[in-house]
Amino acid sequence: MFAVLTYLACIALWAGSTIIMIRKKFPWCALFLFLLHLWELLTVGLKTGRKFGEKDSVSIASCLCFGFLWWLPLKRQMKKETFTDDDFIRREDDIVIRHD
Repeated sequence: MFAVLTYLACIALWAGSTIIMIRKKFPWCALFLFLLHLWELLTVGLKTGRKFGEKDSVSIASCLCFGFLWWLPLKRQMKKETFTDDDFIRREDDIVIRHD
């Protein structure tokens, strides 16, 4: 629920900056948001999305729209799910489904 509220707040921020840009002829709020999210995309977002297995298009769209609200939970989840090589070794008691 918290994630949904933060996404809605981010959408409201984009909408508010767009309204200010149109009505007041003041593009600096929207431009600042875009440049900030572009910087996040180039430094963290794209790399995090690739590590998590997201397509580049999903990473780009999500990071440009939501910024750190998108990639920070992914990074936290990746830190929780630290796999080692031992996790991928097949053992005798493993259940293997074959599609022959």
